[in-house]
Amino acid sequence: MEQHAEKAQLFVERVGAFLVRAREWCTERDLAVQDDVVELNEQGMAKYNAPSLYISKDGVSLAKIVPLGAAIIGAQGRIDLIGHVARHAFLYHVGKGPVVRATAGTMRAGDPLSKPMLSGIDGDDWYWIEAKVRRAKRVDESLFLDLLTDVSDYEFH
Repeated sequence: MEQHAEKAQLFVERVGAFLVRAREWCTERDLAVQDDVVELNEQGMAKYNAPSLYISKDGVSLAKIVPLGAAIIGAQGRIDLIGHVARHAFLYHVGKGPVVRATAGTMRAGDPLSKPMLSGIDGDDWYWIEAKVRRAKRVDESLFLDLLTDVSDYEFH
């Protein structure tokens, strides 16, 4: 059970660090942000609280950033950017992300023992996966603002 508590704590720290960046990106554009907390109840783990963030402009809600959990298949955690138009998932990946491992029956001479499942993952951070070409993109300020526009239909000037 201690391992699950450590996993939850690490996830909460990663979410918190991302929300600090998101808050900065939003406030630089005169968007209002409000902190909140959500309770997560993941299978095999004790309930725990994680931070979330609400984003608005002139009293109109644009989006919220909500953590979904640390126990995510193929990632080390997930948070969603949710607006009234759409929703985007950000996955936390470490190293080169998830890999496909070769088995003895499928290997040919010279084949690597494993290869990354997704291109674009180049270090520990939050990524958005471009679904059509399965390419991961690190969530930076520019991508975050593009996705915020997509979920909220709010145009930045």
